[in-house]
Amino acid sequence: MTFWILSAVAIPLCVLLLVPSRATRPLLWPVLPLLPLPALGLALMGPGNWQLELPGLLLGASWQLDELRQPFLLLTALLWSFAGLFASGYITTRRTSFALYWGLTLSGNLGLVLAGDLVSFYTFFALMTFAGYGLVVHERKPDAFRAGRLYLIMAVFGEMALLAGLILAAGAADSLLLADLPGAIAASADTVLIMALLLCGFGVKAGLPLLHMWLPLAHPVASTPASAVLSGAMIKAGLLGWLLTLPLGLASYELPGTVLALTGVVASLGAALIGVCQQQAKAVLAYSSISQIGLMTLMLGIALAEPERAHWLLPLIGLYALHHGLAKGAMFLSVGISSPCASVPRGLYWLLLALPGLSLAGLPFTSGAHAKLAMKQALAPEGLSLWLAPWLSSLLSAGAVATMVLVLRFLWLQWQHTNKDGTDPRRVVGWLLTLVTSLVLFPLLAPGLPLAIESVPVDQLNALPTLLWPILLAFLLGGISLKVHLRAPRVPAGDLVAPLEVLCKRVTLPYQMQPIVYTELIRPLCSSLRRVLPWAQRFEPWMSAQSAWLLIIVSLVLLLA
Repeated sequence: MTFWILSAVAIPLCVLLLVPSRATRPLLWPVLPLLPLPALGLALMGPGNWQLELPGLLLGASWQLDELRQPFLLLTALLWSFAGLFASGYITTRRTSFALYWGLTLSGNLGLVLAGDLVSFYTFFALMTFAGYGLVVHERKPDAFRAGRLYLIMAVFGEMALLAGLILAAGAADSLLLADLPGAIAASADTVLIMALLLCGFGVKAGLPLLHMWLPLAHPVASTPASAVLSGAMIKAGLLGWLLTLPLGLASYELPGTVLALTGVVASLGAALIGVCQQQAKAVLAYSSISQIGLMTLMLGIALAEPERAHWLLPLIGLYALHHGLAKGAMFLSVGISSPCASVPRGLYWLLLALPGLSLAGLPFTSGAHAKLAMKQALAPEGLSLWLAPWLSSLLSAGAVATMVLVLRFLWLQWQHTNKDGTDPRRVVGWLLTLVTSLVLFPLLAPGLPLAIESVPVDQLNALPTLLWPILLAFLLGGISLKVHLRAPRVPAGDLVAPLEVLCKRVTLPYQMQPIVYTELIRPLCSSLRRVLPWAQRFEPWMSAQSAWLLIIVSLVLLLA
């Protein structure tokens, strides 16, 4: 298994070897969908608690695959492969830089899933985060750079909180292994502080309320395949971080668990309210992702407060993340697909466009129905001591209505702004593969849960009213709004970003001044250096042309060191 684990992380880095030479750059696009295949093979072999020790790497690396990591690895490999195929027929400008950032981000995403030690996990997490900036600003437009700045600000804040929490946890455990952290956090005197730091650090990536603002700005401006992996796979890294580090199932943390569950409820319902006020289809999908992550956060909070439910909820959260990631990836990729002109293909197109959204809302006999019924079984109020328990069923139903309302808003915006570009066959194949996988994969994996989920397909016949009424209610609300010409108020993407930007401008306006430091000090200094060192200018064109090779050399030197 050493070969599979190493190649899963190393193969995506092969783009660094293809970028510098013009002769090898055309190979980037046929290779792009193949980069996650070693990781996919590893995930399909099933969890065997495989572990790889690399004592000479960093501070002693340990990479592994277990039952908790398997659905996240499967999601990451499948979605990045299908989105890579889509990207090969979608990206037409700055293809080399896109492929470079794509490979680096993919390597970080796969590496953090397999990392078993703190240093490797944080290294891959940071690689994914900062290389992802290149995917956000790929279009090089003012809106893209604005979203990229906020992305970096939030990312640095999250990295600081995460690093502080991991260092405190490692100090309490006297170990760098992730498996040793939950027990040490539970026994530490600083349990609440460590948990707060980890919740905030990973919450930036997962899109918790007040930490979510980068998501609705980054998704609309990023290219369509980048949006798919950002929302489908990368935000799940925060969820996985919580599952690996928080003391779930070890002790009851009723107050933090209740706060986290309520945060999930606010995210699920609040994001839906803001999402229906958006004017761009990808912004609606971004808020839908925040809403769905809210449901997973709700389950996580219950697992934190009720330790006896943790062994039920943890694998369910992983499989729910797998289902959501593939369904949301299919919806994002559909934005880049043209509507056919003929009536029959056009009808099939709209049916396929709606299927992943209907599945997310719990359409019977789909992956979404399996997920909703499994979640209701795991969160049954019997035996729950939380004051929130009597309302859990109603909150889950409200979440299903909110999901369907966002799906209808997405379909309405797609109807009004259908893509008119010619569709490359690679786009269609990548989209269809993601769509089909999202519909059939969860029922195949559900029997492995430690619940009686194998009876869910039969139970769906009896649960038809429970599954259908939220969908029908959402259709009714949508029909009424069309009939009375009700228009949702316009809320800018990023919601709180706009007033915060105005506030920052008003605060900093009195202190703005001409850049005297540059005109009076830095510019004369640079001119003097050019006169003293005229030979240095000769190397500037060469260094600019060979920047990729220099990056590789510096990386190898640091790795050997």
